[in-house]
Amino acid sequence: MAGSYRQNFTTEEEVSRYEGEEYAAGSYSCLLWELEQATLDVLVREFQQTHSSISYLDFASGTGRVAAYMEDRVDVATCVEISESMANIARQRLRRTQVLCKDITMGDTSVEERYDFITAFRFFLNAEPALRLAAMRALAARLKDQTSWLVLNNHGSLWSTKIIMWPMHSLRNVGKGWQPHGNYLRHAEVKRLLDEVGLRIVRMVGLGVLGGTMCRRLAYNTALRLERWCAASSLVYRFGQDIVYVVCRGSAAGSSTARKW
Repeated sequence: MAGSYRQNFTTEEEVSRYEGEEYAAGSYSCLLWELEQATLDVLVREFQQTHSSISYLDFASGTGRVAAYMEDRVDVATCVEISESMANIARQRLRRTQVLCKDITMGDTSVEERYDFITAFRFFLNAEPALRLAAMRALAARLKDQTSWLVLNNHGSLWSTKIIMWPMHSLRNVGKGWQPHGNYLRHAEVKRLLDEVGLRIVRMVGLGVLGGTMCRRLAYNTALRLERWCAASSLVYRFGQDIVYVVCRGSAAGSSTARKW
């Protein structure tokens, strides 16, 4: 049985393999990242309409991919990463972002700051349930006020093309407990997690409707164009394998008019 997601990417070899394979040129992860960047652009522009300045945190920042994209779009930027190997690469990549190497999911960790805008990408799907809850609780505590946003994603939504592989992955993991790969996360599970810490969904955006298997059979630009069309469709987007959630504290009434489930 695997231990905890905290123990992943502790060596330089693991980090190098992740960077070189997961986000290799032309990979489906790269395609999804292009879609995610466009989504972040829209969200930040809207957020700027009601916030004259933005203090920003990227959680589980890895090598700083998301933080590097965001640091010029906010006023003050911080990222936090548990792996020293990943944090070292992030420090080389980032120009004006403070990089903290610490585990904020531990119950005795003090809140170093509160932020207007927080991102948490590619974490909650792979983390074990107890770590998911600890992380969500830590991030909720770091939201500055009820107008602050936490933007997170679930890149393994069950109700997508990924459901085709669900039976095989489920059988393969029988008796093994939590595993860091081959996971699925239902919307209801995300909703329960948010309810547990007093957060509510402002909006949801669905990306990656066609899925990696189909897109890898197409030219990259063709696949990207089709995925963009799917993301823009009010009927199709909800079947995306990569669901981006915008959430805030409790009863805050965001100015969003975006699509919701």
